[in-house]
Amino acid sequence: MQGEKAVNIAAHAHAIEFGLLAMVLAFFQPYVSLREVWKRRWAWVLLAGSVILPVFVLLEVKYGFMAGGVADFGGLLVIAALLAMWLGVWRYTGELDGVMR
Repeated sequence: MQGEKAVNIAAHAHAIEFGLLAMVLAFFQPYVSLREVWKRRWAWVLLAGSVILPVFVLLEVKYGFMAGGVADFGGLLVIAALLAMWLGVWRYTGELDGVMR
């Protein structure tokens, strides 16, 4: 009973956490120096990982390690998307800050 409650709390906490992370990343999107198609792809990867991880954490009680492995893969998707967006911010040259003449 306590294990199920802990898993339920963890899944909901991850869902809230990823929602807040997506909102914060929206503020940084103009500074990600990637083509629009790649920005969109990484946003979809982040969204997919943000859905996969909490859902499969919930399913881990019923299905065990297999669901746990899929949840870990969802976490890997989130990490990959964050890394790609961070590299895009790192490539930013300040073109939005310059004055156009």
